[in-house]
Amino acid sequence: MIENEMELLEAKKHIIAVSRELHEVGLLVRTWGNISQRIDDNSFLITPTGIRYEDLTSDMICEVKISDLSCKGDYAPSSETAVHAAAYKARKDAGFIVHTHQVYASCCSALGQKKIYTYFDDEDIVVPCAPFALPWTDKLAQNVGATLEKYSDAQGIIMANHGALCIGRDSKEAIYVAEKLEVSCNNFLIDVCKTDMTHGVEEGYSSHLENGHIVYDIHDTPNRVKDIHKEIYAKRPDVRYIIHNKSEAVVTVSRTATHMRPLLYDFAQLIGYSIKVPSNEHGKDGMNYHNIKKNVNAVFALNDGAYCLGVTYDDAMDASIVLDKGCIAHLAALRHGECHYLSIFDCIRMNRLYRNKYSKLADMYKHNKENE
Repeated sequence: MIENEMELLEAKKHIIAVSRELHEVGLLVRTWGNISQRIDDNSFLITPTGIRYEDLTSDMICEVKISDLSCKGDYAPSSETAVHAAAYKARKDAGFIVHTHQVYASCCSALGQKKIYTYFDDEDIVVPCAPFALPWTDKLAQNVGATLEKYSDAQGIIMANHGALCIGRDSKEAIYVAEKLEVSCNNFLIDVCKTDMTHGVEEGYSSHLENGHIVYDIHDTPNRVKDIHKEIYAKRPDVRYIIHNKSEAVVTVSRTATHMRPLLYDFAQLIGYSIKVPSNEHGKDGMNYHNIKKNVNAVFALNDGAYCLGVTYDDAMDASIVLDKGCIAHLAALRHGECHYLSIFDCIRMNRLYRNKYSKLADMYKHNKENE
């Protein structure tokens, strides 16, 4: 329990340190996920909404009442504040909570399972899955609270099509739970879904615009690839950076799929809600056709991965990271034989809300900071 203002300030600084640690190891990306710490039985501290973890300062950490979600401070608390409040209500043993969109746990959350039976070292693990609800909603908070109450010994749970929620008595325990959960979920993907893939971005031929001219990162970029870049920039005047992602998962999807429906909500937000993959079926020339659409930030190339798009380098890299995770989820779902796709209505809603609100908050803060 936090007893005075000095301890409160130290707790805020500690939350920032933990968020940056998780960001560096890849468990937190962009502004997704959130971290909180219990103050007492009635309140907790939580990270703000729409601000990148590398930009956080102690005055941005919000103090929230568990009972009514009222907040102290000049910044709006995380959009998932209600989820944290529900977790603290359900579990009196929770002193610190980490919510992440970590890769393998997120992929398992899309498989339509109520529980994941897996293992960690020699220990059998049961990972409960909270039923699906749209992010930021009271229904999601209710589902998380009910799941934590039902599985009172579980410290790590997954939220359907979303991510992970890990609780601990302190930050050290919560981080350990998150890391343990990720290994356990990866074991499930390997053993049950036959999907053993390393997450990441393997760059091929990337580029960016400088004064209206295309600058290729690799000098001897093939002409066929240059043509794709030119076509993207011509059809998407908002794009200034293109990252060519040739990771194992993305290349596999580019070889085997014809269409991707979102399984994870951050995919729907950042990549788009309907992704076509070129193919040679039905007389089409898949090598020379590329599906370039407004608000769809990935363009697949037959047998050659995908081009991820952004206004900034960070935007394009974030799209690359999320696309790779989405491709792992897609392949795991196909091999598992069962999954839960997001509805087109929910995807459109999440995509529009993210573009019109949360992404702009992060970009606006970054722009203001650069101009100080």
